[in-house]
Amino acid sequence: MYCDNLTAYFIKYLESKGIKKVDSFDEEIKYESITPSMIKEQIYIISEFHRNTLGYTGRMNKRLDNNIGKTVEQYKVYIKKLNRDLEKLNEKDIHNKFEKVLLEKGDLYLIRAKHCIESIYNNNYISLIMRSMKKVEMCLGNTYFNNLRKNESIEIKSIDGCCYNMFEMDIIYLLSKIKKKGMSVDFDSLIREFCQVESLDDNSIGFIRAVISYPYEFIRCCNRYREKSKEWTEDEYVSKLEKAMNLDGESLI
Repeated sequence: MYCDNLTAYFIKYLESKGIKKVDSFDEEIKYESITPSMIKEQIYIISEFHRNTLGYTGRMNKRLDNNIGKTVEQYKVYIKKLNRDLEKLNEKDIHNKFEKVLLEKGDLYLIRAKHCIESIYNNNYISLIMRSMKKVEMCLGNTYFNNLRKNESIEIKSIDGCCYNMFEMDIIYLLSKIKKKGMSVDFDSLIREFCQVESLDDNSIGFIRAVISYPYEFIRCCNRYREKSKEWTEDEYVSKLEKAMNLDGESLI
């Protein structure tokens, strides 16, 4: 009951800011129909959500998580684990197909991941965190077309991902999804447009590029193999790793 009351309180707060919680959308948007103009429109909707919720310190359906810096710290941990995996593989004879592919490709992705983290810090990452904390920035989390739209008002299906975080993370979520779909769009132009709308500087542009470029899918597949979190065969793990490399695509930095 307490949780339900807090949820209702937060929903009412959103409504007072022109943001409506809905159960569903009238129609589904398939990724094949997404155009650059639709992505730009989504950027403006995200920015409007940010402006309208900026500085919120009230109650929510649960204690509003503070996820500022969480993603980058997690990515640094993943690098350490992948580095250990490669060191172990270099010390033994390899007969496993997945491990052969990992040993062949792993160093390239490890270097790429390290370069992304280095670029993040070179773009005054700490100052971006301090800005976000000082302004009390809220992110939606899921900013894709299946969760965020605008008709007469902004409409959101799920508020579960709402948290305190850097504004940059909301565009990273959207563009990362689009990048994984293999869509041919001008990511640099979209990143710059977002930062212009949000009045963010070149540090934010560099930060967004670096986080989007991090080879998350490749490393996640390696994590799953190490932890045996999926009941996949050796061939399935190899197939998943190859798919992960395609999903990560080319680096933007």
